[in-house]
Amino acid sequence: MMDGNLRQLKRSSEFFLTGGDLHLIVNEYRFRVHSYFFTRESQHFRQRLAISDAFDLQGNGSSMSSAIVLDDYDITPEEFESFLKVFYNPRYSFYDLAHPHEEWASILKLSNLWDFPNVKELAINELEKLDIPLVDRIVLYQDNQVDADLRLPLYIQLASREATLDHDESTRLGFRTAIVIFQARERLRSLATGGKSPLPDEVGEDAAKEVVCNLFKAVPPLGEATPPATPKPRIINGFDSPRRTSSGFGFGIHSRTPSSSGSR
Repeated sequence: MMDGNLRQLKRSSEFFLTGGDLHLIVNEYRFRVHSYFFTRESQHFRQRLAISDAFDLQGNGSSMSSAIVLDDYDITPEEFESFLKVFYNPRYSFYDLAHPHEEWASILKLSNLWDFPNVKELAINELEKLDIPLVDRIVLYQDNQVDADLRLPLYIQLASREATLDHDESTRLGFRTAIVIFQARERLRSLATGGKSPLPDEVGEDAAKEVVCNLFKAVPPLGEATPPATPKPRIINGFDSPRRTSSGFGFGIHSRTPSSSGSR
């Protein structure tokens, strides 16, 4: 990176740290942190930094002139600062975030993007403590491949509620999920006497789980009439990005139009 460009960048007020050995740039902000936290857990960053060091590549993060530019990941400086707070938290096991929903959503997004499994688990645990609107939580969990065991009760709750999905909710959830929810509502109500809404106690949780799981298996992702071939890894900055995996219940991928997932 040219010195002239460096002078135009701003230092992060919180995370340009003395002793940091990893230099990164997000949009117009410079960060200096410790590579230990990135290589300890993330296979993605271990691979990236190892290859850069082995071949003495530009952009290995060892200095600001060779800083790793993260702009290709479609993240904001605010999201990255929220992510770094996990490692540089001043109080052990207590996270006093100004905007818990937005910041933990950002942490979930980046931990999923860069394959930080322990950080992702922490973010999910903290999000589970928060009061988040049902559809917002489902979209956030879908976008970041949260385990199906946590998503399935949310789908059942949505299919069981009295109100049907409105246009905005259907768009945000994506075509496949919206179709499954609409069909699940009809099937679950057909199991109840009189087709009642909300569902009466006679429709048990096990029956609801079976209906929702079977529908997700029956409705393929948008544009896929047959099971897809193994996807090729997406290349970002010359390196493989972490692959998204199936949930195990047959609803690991969700086609929807681009929209906010609840994170900044």
